[in-house]
Amino acid sequence: MKDKFLIGELAKLFNISTDTLRHYDKIALLKPNYNLSNDYRYYSLANFFELSRILFFKSLDISLGDIKMYMNNKNRNNLLDMLKRKEEEIDVKINRLYNLKKKIQTKVGLLESTSDELNQVRIKSLPEKIGVFLDMNAVESDVEIIQAFKKNEKYFKSSSWLIEGQVYTSLSKEDMKNQIFNRFRYFIEMVTLDQVPHTQMQVIPEGQYACIAFLGPYRDMAKHYELLLQWIIKNGYQVAGDSIEKNIVDYGFSDSENEYISEIQIPIIPTYHDPLKSV
Repeated sequence: MKDKFLIGELAKLFNISTDTLRHYDKIALLKPNYNLSNDYRYYSLANFFELSRILFFKSLDISLGDIKMYMNNKNRNNLLDMLKRKEEEIDVKINRLYNLKKKIQTKVGLLESTSDELNQVRIKSLPEKIGVFLDMNAVESDVEIIQAFKKNEKYFKSSSWLIEGQVYTSLSKEDMKNQIFNRFRYFIEMVTLDQVPHTQMQVIPEGQYACIAFLGPYRDMAKHYELLLQWIIKNGYQVAGDSIEKNIVDYGFSDSENEYISEIQIPIIPTYHDPLKSV
């Protein structure tokens, strides 16, 4: 037996378990010789080199199924095909991981920047948003909200709700003018517009927005609206359109409403004074 390896010897040489070799035998990836009298497995020098190739391919995260197909028909072209397929698969994974990292960085950046700006009114230049409004003013139960979501399911796959974990609500300009802060609409922002019907799309234009972020429950929303609207008037601006409420940390991210973070964004334009009217 000096020209053969026992299963334990081969496993030790490659720092793998004997169970791994038994599995390779079972799936016909690496077949040893058997001694029928004692049921021992014996591996040849050729098996030794085959195993080295199998473990090399496995280190490249190539599946055992693909390795087996190649080992049953080894040639240069098949080797190139297998390696190129794996390279393409890795590129897909790299892009996916890159996008995951961007999503995490976006959320981390949002949480950190908003935490630094709590209870401070700031003017921000915000980009255009495209999406769909779901009016909740006449909704009286969770059943109706659920039905509204189901009716608009075609928008969710490409929405900021799923892609960025970002939920928006909105108040109309008219309701803000009348100090009505308990009626709202959901806004489903479309982050990607591929294969999304445009018939119901509405645009929230880019522009200047007076913004305030605060920590605490939704019931505090009204007083922050009042504070922000007073600031707008006091500083020579007027409301230019509907608001956007950015729910940065909500009950889906924290069990404590004291940790909720919301940001109110109200579009503004300067209030111009005509001197002739005061004459």
